[in-house]
Amino acid sequence: MLDFLICLIISVLLTYGMAITLVEKGREFPVRKFRILLKKFIHDKISRKFSKVLDCSACSSFYLALLSDILICIISLCFGYFYFLWPFSGFLSLAFTWTVIELLNGIDKEQNINVLLDNQGEENEN
Repeated sequence: MLDFLICLIISVLLTYGMAITLVEKGREFPVRKFRILLKKFIHDKISRKFSKVLDCSACSSFYLALLSDILICIISLCFGYFYFLWPFSGFLSLAFTWTVIELLNGIDKEQNINVLLDNQGEENEN
């Protein structure tokens, strides 16, 4: 049972990393070419609308969980047990990604409010 829980945690963290890399950093050098090829493949072979999934971190984390679960399933078979819990791990990774993004957005809003309040205080002093 502990192995299963460890695999689930690894899957969620791996999926979060892949989603952030593809969506947030996808326009930068090492990932850009792979993202363009992946988006073109999805657009041509699967669906035009489904290629928009790579524009949302939370959305892509759900589908990337399938990829990470397949990878962990192959590795876990080498150790003598079977792990594949994709829909559940997909929802967990989606929730984790969304929570982290909302937390960071909340922190940014607080910093922006503090900067605005500081600027208003400086204007009042002058």
